[in-house]
Amino acid sequence: MARIASDPALDIEPDFTSVTFEGIRNRIIGNSQLTHAEAANELATGWQQDRDIRLAAWMQQTNEEALLVLEAAQAEHARLEQERLLLEQEAENERKETEKKKPKINDFKVGTSVGDTLTPRPSQYAIHKLKSFEYVELWYFSPDGCKETADEAKSSADGTYGFTKVDDFIALKPVASFKPSHKVVQDHSLEWRQFDMAKNSFLLHINKLNWPEKHQRAIMMFFMNIVSHPQRAEPFGERALLLYAARVRRDWHDSLTLDNAFDISVFNLSLLRNLAEEVWNKSRLESLAEL
Repeated sequence: MARIASDPALDIEPDFTSVTFEGIRNRIIGNSQLTHAEAANELATGWQQDRDIRLAAWMQQTNEEALLVLEAAQAEHARLEQERLLLEQEAENERKETEKKKPKINDFKVGTSVGDTLTPRPSQYAIHKLKSFEYVELWYFSPDGCKETADEAKSSADGTYGFTKVDDFIALKPVASFKPSHKVVQDHSLEWRQFDMAKNSFLLHINKLNWPEKHQRAIMMFFMNIVSHPQRAEPFGERALLLYAARVRRDWHDSLTLDNAFDISVFNLSLLRNLAEEVWNKSRLESLAEL
């Protein structure tokens, strides 16, 4: 059925007794005995029946259109709600991302004081090496190395700065903190007292940096084997042990990088003998050169 333009209930019933409908009434009367009033009544009845049909169609059309409007409104509401939720999720994600980038500060225990002693601070270069599990000379952890770091920090205001990335930010840091110190002393050239103090500081810092327990135990036992070895009592024994410590620890870090590392806590006496012979030979050559 074609769409109904207006409500049939508002239609006004024509006056079927008027002159306008006289011709129609005459055709209805024809050869019958109907009067004009009866013919007019027949027309009125037909018109009312037609209006009732159109009223029913109108009600159905109105209900269908109302349902379409409701469905459209619900769809629009759902779209707007989905858009709102998406915007809220994006805002929440942005908030979380911003929160991640904010500098964090850890908690502290109320009422506790600083310890009776403070651990000397090695350079950022040395700390970075430890964080990366790379080899770094023990000198950086010795009193001399830590003093050098403190002296560099005091003069950093007049020093050269470079760019570095901290999380997602670019920051300026003294160039000295990126580079090895030109005053560094190789492990085998350390004095025994320097070596002994430096390895203690080294062990403290790998613990602070949460090295794996297995690795911490191995390197601690490695140093224990060095400082307690009877070779110390022999001529040039400490120099041989320092050379052993320097070369074995460097080789251990190299092998860790290649994922075929040995157990550094296992002491190799044969290697120590070879290195002791190397130290003796070097000493003899130096003595001959002085003659």
